[in-house]
Amino acid sequence: MTNLKKTYLSISIIVIFMFSFSYMLVPLYDIFCEITGLNGKTNQEKIVGINEVNTDRFVTVKFTSTVAGSEPFNFNPMENEMIVEVGKIYTTSYILTNNTNSLKQITASPSVVPGRDAEYFKKIECFCFTQQQINGKETKELPLQFVIDEDLPLNTKTLILSYTMFNTTDQLGAK
Repeated sequence: MTNLKKTYLSISIIVIFMFSFSYMLVPLYDIFCEITGLNGKTNQEKIVGINEVNTDRFVTVKFTSTVAGSEPFNFNPMENEMIVEVGKIYTTSYILTNNTNSLKQITASPSVVPGRDAEYFKKIECFCFTQQQINGKETKELPLQFVIDEDLPLNTKTLILSYTMFNTTDQLGAK
């Protein structure tokens, strides 16, 4: 009977450890990405008080988009690529179409490649800052205003901004 108790105790400890570890994965992943510069997370809040500067330095910014899962959306950048001057404010847009007949709640998650340069891509205005709502069969233009920080390493010539669009309607209880 003591072997059975030891087995039960061992399994219980393993289950508790597995649950705890899975609960901690997101914060651990965030710490890992911050330390290594992987994942290319960009600012999640509006940057205010940006002063434009003349740098006479240009980089290429490429825009991509995906829709998570097989959601009923079309989501594309208005421009696939822009050549921008570092330190200047630029505006572009993404186009989102809801192909269903019902109201949807969506959110966008941005990332920048190379990830080590994500901190230099500053979003001033972005549809990713707030939850978006889109009616059935509606098409929306989602604006993005950004600046590339003048501290961007000199060897960086191209940045890729990618958004993944998620349907969060069910998570919010909306239909």
